[in-house]
Amino acid sequence: MRQTAIIAIMLLTACATSGSSTALPAKAEAAPAAAAPAAAPSAGAVSVEFASPEATKAGGVVTETKYSERAGDVEITKKEFAGGVVTLTGQVGMGKGSSYFGIGINFPIHADGKPIDGRAYKTVTFQVASTTARALRLRVSGADEKVRNSGCYPVYVQEVTKEVKAYTIPLSKFASESWCAANSKSVDSTLTELYGFEVADTTASKGPTVMSVGTITLNP
Repeated sequence: MRQTAIIAIMLLTACATSGSSTALPAKAEAAPAAAAPAAAPSAGAVSVEFASPEATKAGGVVTETKYSERAGDVEITKKEFAGGVVTLTGQVGMGKGSSYFGIGINFPIHADGKPIDGRAYKTVTFQVASTTARALRLRVSGADEKVRNSGCYPVYVQEVTKEVKAYTIPLSKFASESWCAANSKSVDSTLTELYGFEVADTTASKGPTVMSVGTITLNP
């Protein structure tokens, strides 16, 4: 009887070890967390420097801003360059009866005029001066040439001194002039396709006026 019990136990043990059995599934490993999107690299400062009164160091063409309500009410008589600074001499308002007028320069960031996405930038630094005007009009210009020619990209009026100084201005302070009405361009929409800059003297002068423009820098 004892021998029979031992044989039965041995048979049960053999079945348990030699029979095909389904192993318990291994515990599934947690899937690795999805990688967070790579942060966009922070934009570095972008500067526009001058090589002459007609060109930037990048090869962009510097063109004149010269307009008045009535013909013959403004003039640019001389353009000079020294130490990275372009200096214009001219006259604004010459007794023709214009109610608006201006002289200055405008220029692209890139030589080919291709716009950049400027939304990463928070401020812009202008190096400017005038020996006669108390303030200069600064503009950020977008890619639409028609809007640039109409003067409806955002501006900021900066008080200046006779010596060239750097003025850092939040881009949020730039706004289209009120007369643009429906043609106004916001600074946010301008920055999506930022073409370049303009600096102009719009103050009537009884005689020659002188303005200077140095490096312009976009700051993150």
